[in-house]
Amino acid sequence: MEIARERFLDESRAYHLSIGVRSCTTEAHSLLSALTAEERERVSNAIVQALNEIEQIVRPHMGAKPR
Repeated sequence: MEIARERFLDESRAYHLSIGVRSCTTEAHSLLSALTAEERERVSNAIVQALNEIEQIVRPHMGAKPR
């Protein structure tokens, strides 16, 4: 089971990020699968908020030459 979101940071599609929650064990799969639609939406919203924060951190470095 996976709940993931992705985002392009620019129109060129050169900066593509994804972030998600993925079950790696049977128990974790059962845990995520047992979430209600509302709870899955809440997890999704938390992922989107994390993407927003990550974007704020990395955006100043977009277009910068690699070190």
